[in-house]
Amino acid sequence: MSLVKVKQYKIKVEWGDCDPYGIVFYPNFYKWMDSAQWSYFKSIKQPISKLEELYNIKGLPLLHTEAKFLSACVREDILNIQTSLVNITNSTLKIQHIIKRKNKIVCAGAEIRIWAEENNGIIKSKAIPDKMKKVFEYYLVEEKKV
Repeated sequence: MSLVKVKQYKIKVEWGDCDPYGIVFYPNFYKWMDSAQWSYFKSIKQPISKLEELYNIKGLPLLHTEAKFLSACVREDILNIQTSLVNITNSTLKIQHIIKRKNKIVCAGAEIRIWAEENNGIIKSKAIPDKMKKVFEYYLVEEKKV
């Protein structure tokens, strides 16, 4: 993966992130992937708040998420989340997150998010504008198999 197209997001595991056994409680990985996703779009100069204003969308709602947990993490671990865009369809973006501790993969996850609009209180997908597809296509990388 090209490091220019893969964006880094670091976190430190805190006491409150862990279960009574001192191991990271699994929902925190999803919280961190969500935070990394917001950071990713900001780092490619396409913050979601800007996209909302320009294209009248309602964020990038989550359609699907998944994670594969490979190793337990504990308090004070420093985790590096490598986030990349791995697929674009007419109305969705697939984002991959590879979470490492000391260069060892501890979790691999992905999110599929929709380009969405709201109409009379109903959120539904709509086509990603061609201009934005071209921007996103520049950042596309091959999905890493874990």
